[in-house]
Amino acid sequence: MASYRGYLESKGYGWVFEVEESDGFDDGRPLIEELEIDLYDIARKVLWSLRPPVSGVGLVSDFWGPLLVILLYAGLVIWGQLAVISWVLSIWVCGGAIVYAVARVLGADTTLAHTLGSLGYCTMPLVVSRLLQVLVPYGGTISLLQRGVCLMWATYAASCWMRTQELERKQLLLAYPVFLFMFYLTALATGV
Repeated sequence: MASYRGYLESKGYGWVFEVEESDGFDDGRPLIEELEIDLYDIARKVLWSLRPPVSGVGLVSDFWGPLLVILLYAGLVIWGQLAVISWVLSIWVCGGAIVYAVARVLGADTTLAHTLGSLGYCTMPLVVSRLLQVLVPYGGTISLLQRGVCLMWATYAASCWMRTQELERKQLLLAYPVFLFMFYLTALATGV
């Protein structure tokens, strides 16, 4: 290492090895606080996605929780193939943008962050479906029924999360694109 350092210093690149003093901006906070990750809030919202409140959850502007659930789902979709993670993330962002556009056309006062957060958290029933695939033999009637129930569960949960005062009478119109979003994620995982 010393010879490498001496060589770089002789060529005029000694500045690479210089260490600057701290500017005073490092306040010693842990990274989880710097990124504003609230693990209690994420756990609470994951439980809400499994058992959604009928009145809705209000505005969701969380990023790390939905991303965690989507990455968990992507990891379970195709075990060991990292290429699928980019597909699932792309489907989440593009599908969320489409659902957001439909919600805005229907008159909902929502944000893209709320839509992505709601769809991200509400894929948790699909994670449960993938975990149950280990127990249920693939290709049978029970497997198809189990995937259908988890798909409806995810659609219902996301519809409850997206519920606003403006969409009270148009909830079914928003549930259809949410169903298509969840169905596409399910089809990506199962090939059906």
